[in-house]
Amino acid sequence: MESQACDLQSCEDVRKSGYLRKQKSMHRRYFVLRAASERGPTRLEYYESEKKFRGKAPVPKKAVALETCFNINKRADSKNKHMIVLYTRAESFAIAAENEADQDEWYQAMVDLQCKSKIPTDNEDGGDYGVPNPGPAFKEVWQVKVWPKGLGQAKNLVGIYRLCLTDKTVNFVKLNSDAAAVVLQLMNVRRCGHSENFFFVEVGRSAVTGPGEFWMQVDDSVVAQNMHETLLEAMKALSEEFRQRSKSQSNSGPGGGATASNPISVPSRRHHPNPPPSQVGFTRRRPELSLRGELTVEQGSTVPMLLPPHGIASRGLPLLMMGGKVRME
Repeated sequence: MESQACDLQSCEDVRKSGYLRKQKSMHRRYFVLRAASERGPTRLEYYESEKKFRGKAPVPKKAVALETCFNINKRADSKNKHMIVLYTRAESFAIAAENEADQDEWYQAMVDLQCKSKIPTDNEDGGDYGVPNPGPAFKEVWQVKVWPKGLGQAKNLVGIYRLCLTDKTVNFVKLNSDAAAVVLQLMNVRRCGHSENFFFVEVGRSAVTGPGEFWMQVDDSVVAQNMHETLLEAMKALSEEFRQRSKSQSNSGPGGGATASNPISVPSRRHHPNPPPSQVGFTRRRPELSLRGELTVEQGSTVPMLLPPHGIASRGLPLLMMGGKVRME
């Protein structure tokens, strides 16, 4: 519930305040969003309670300067549907609102203040509060654990990373790093998928890493599915952009006969009635992962099944589809 406006000097820079929950502990705390002032930078603070905040000389339990956040994203997992995550160079801090309306209000207020705090000035020298951003503004960011399997092992890309998505790239930014360790072009992604709380991306020979797969572990299956669907949407959007560009180039040539490059090939769903969201068909013979481990294959055919890494054994097990049911051979 939003508190009434303060008339104290310590509240002059407050732009929004109210109760939210910390994601990890689910404890209800009093959060305060402050604009930049002589008292400090634009920041999100939280206190034990509203009473503590309104007490004499209140000291926040934690404060996150928004200008040090390279991304602020809405997020959901199996426990919280209305989260906001602030990603800094060294950590991610997640809070949960009670409903979508509160989530939208807090998110928009934070983004607006963050944008204002990052507007350059003539005498800007980096300041005492900011750190270098690890790249351009990202559409989405997820914190992942890259497993020592496939390209993760081959390229020594193992451990905690941020998977950062732009309109045309997928970036792996290591925790506490200022720059992306690997930048993959979306046009080089051959497919992606998820199984339980694992997500994978497969790239082709044109990728900077060469062909192979990256396997990542996230908090739960809801996050993995969100990553899968979001990446797929970005790939489809890029495919449509190339298609429109190719069409425009063809029409602008002499006599409309100019030859344009072919648009990139992007995965599309197979034509099955009401397939689950995690089943994505590709123009390849290898089957796709689903949230429940189901495979989309022809009745009576034998195919290998992709399994997540160990804990996780990675060898395929033959499955036989008979009468719409899956049976191990």
